[in-house]
Amino acid sequence: MNNKKIRLIPIYAIILILLLSVSVFAENSGISIPEFPYHRFQLDNGLEVFVFEDDRVPMVGLSIFYKVGSIDEEKGLSGISHFLEHTMFLGTGTLPKGRLEELIKSVGGQYNAYTSYDFTCYFSQVPSSKLELVMAIEADRMVNLKIDPEEVEREREVIRQERRSSVENNVVTAGLERTLAKAFPASSLNHLVVGRMEDIERISVEDLKRHYDTYYTPNNAVLVVAGDVDFEEVKALTEKYFGVYERREINRPAFVVDQQETEIVETYELYTNVPITFMLYKTPAGNHPDAIAIEIFLDILVNNQSSRVKQELQNKENLILETGAALYNLRVPGYALVYLVPASEELIEEARAAFDREVARIINEGIAAEEFQAVKKAVEKELIFAQREIEMMAYEIGLSQLSYNNPDLYREQLVYLNQLTEADIVAIAGKYFTKENRTVGNIVPVKE
Repeated sequence: MNNKKIRLIPIYAIILILLLSVSVFAENSGISIPEFPYHRFQLDNGLEVFVFEDDRVPMVGLSIFYKVGSIDEEKGLSGISHFLEHTMFLGTGTLPKGRLEELIKSVGGQYNAYTSYDFTCYFSQVPSSKLELVMAIEADRMVNLKIDPEEVEREREVIRQERRSSVENNVVTAGLERTLAKAFPASSLNHLVVGRMEDIERISVEDLKRHYDTYYTPNNAVLVVAGDVDFEEVKALTEKYFGVYERREINRPAFVVDQQETEIVETYELYTNVPITFMLYKTPAGNHPDAIAIEIFLDILVNNQSSRVKQELQNKENLILETGAALYNLRVPGYALVYLVPASEELIEEARAAFDREVARIINEGIAAEEFQAVKKAVEKELIFAQREIEMMAYEIGLSQLSYNNPDLYREQLVYLNQLTEADIVAIAGKYFTKENRTVGNIVPVKE
């Protein structure tokens, strides 16, 4: 409901941390995979539960993930997953609107929620003695949501305002949405998570009820409990509050993968002081082995201060003011996004050609071992303490179960990373970072 987004640390970064942290002890005998002990069980109704015990601080975090996001939305109902997330805070048959917030704050806790492309998450953090409270709240919301038409209309206006501020009055996200629409014309990836304004306007109470009844069911959820808790207590409470619910059949729309055979280039006039170029490359699902190599390639090419594009295009040639990249790893094929901020509108084509030159250099000439090691060292420097945060690993393990039915995906990816070579990265870059696999959106200032 509070739409402050959490910055998630990519799984490959966690893997690099683990690799670096244990390599000191490995010497020449190979990397040993560290263990992250946790308890796991499943209720008869299909609810998956993970428990991470950590008694260092008398607090507990509870997260419940539902396997539904904007990629699961029907045509004409974009944004309904996000709309339903808002609705989940409007009260149930047991707790009237506002009571949830009162209960959580009264015990010194906090809560939040967010919707992504492929999942929705609700999480709370409270003193460990109040675990039963948040367990009861989430169980209640899973089946007893009250969707009041008047409250829905009030929340619709909140979402309209969110759409205006986060997309329509934001040149970056407005440009990205246009680029997504061109790259994925038939796919549910063709819009941002908040949804299109015309769809936000048409979503009905009946639509929300149907979406809720379809996806908010125990066999479509993963519950993660991390903190100062006892496994047996968590298991007993889960059985008490969630065990009485029945599983339901889930029929989600088929995800469409848009095929592309040639480069797509579009230019959009928006209210901006500087031009922006988005370059979107289609990528495989997040559990594909190539995902790690793509992340490393993006760091070598763009994301680090010593990266090729920053050094050449920004520092030496002064073609761009800024650059960056992100990989959207999903349970379906996703995309890698690279952006450039050319120094002027006249330099858009030259900057893109220079970017292509740097990609071609890597593909044709390869990368140095020092570049590969520099990526690992940068991640180690930024995130060396992250391995101590059990909540982060709890999040990743729970989400891997939800998305890929594989809670130990990080272990498999660590093995793959251990075997990855510079030549592998070059080959995988040549596989995905081609013009034929690219959609370009150039954002330029509105002409007088």
